[in-house]
Amino acid sequence: MNFRVVLIHGFNQSYRDMIPLQEHLELLGYRVENLNFPLTFPDIKFSQEMLKNFLLDLKYSGLSEKEEIVLVGYDLGGKLIASTLKDEKVKGIVDKIVFIAAPLKDSVIHRRMKRVLPLLDKIFKPLELLNKKNSIELDESIQVGVIIGTEPYGIFSRWLGEYSDGVVNYKECLYGKAKEVLKIPLIHKEIHKKMGTARYVNNFISKGVFRTE
Repeated sequence: MNFRVVLIHGFNQSYRDMIPLQEHLELLGYRVENLNFPLTFPDIKFSQEMLKNFLLDLKYSGLSEKEEIVLVGYDLGGKLIASTLKDEKVKGIVDKIVFIAAPLKDSVIHRRMKRVLPLLDKIFKPLELLNKKNSIELDESIQVGVIIGTEPYGIFSRWLGEYSDGVVNYKECLYGKAKEVLKIPLIHKEIHKKMGTARYVNNFISKGVFRTE
C-alpha cells in the first residue's frame, strides 16, 4: 500500500509551521504534501474551497486503488478538514485522518475570549469554526486517530483543567468515533514538531494504532 500524506497547519500559521513534521515523515519514507491556507483573517470558506479543490484534483488525476490519502490536521487545521469533508463532492477520497491538538468539539479559550472581544470572529474569521454549532461528523469509512497534548503551560492553562497542552484540553479534542486516542506529555506549540509524534503518526497510518509495543 502506498500512502500520500497531506499536512494542514493551524490558526495564524502557514505551511512553514508544519515543515518539521513534513521532514520527519519524509525521513520515514512518506510522500508528503504540505499545504498552505489563509487561516488568519479571510473567511473560512476560502480555505475550505482550497482544500476541496486539492482533494478533487487528487481524485480526477487518477488515484490508484493501492494509494491511500491521509490528512494530518494540527490545531484549527483539524476543524478545517472536518468541515470540508461535509461536502458530498469529496466523499470517498480520504482514507485516514490524524488530528493533532485539534479542538474538534469546542474551545474554552475561544469562548472566554469572545466574552471580552465580541467581534473576535469578525476580525479573525476562521475562528468561526470553533463555535459550538460547528460539530463534526465524518464518514464512517474514514479511519480517525487523535493525538492530544497533556503538558499545560502559559496563561490560559488555569481555564483548561487537568489535561491540556496550554491551548486546548483533552475533552475539546475528542472525537467519539476515533479508532485511537493518544495522550502525550507535550505542549501545543511543540507537539506537531517532534519526531516522536511523527513516529506515532507513522504507526497509525501503517498499522492503525499509535503504540505498537
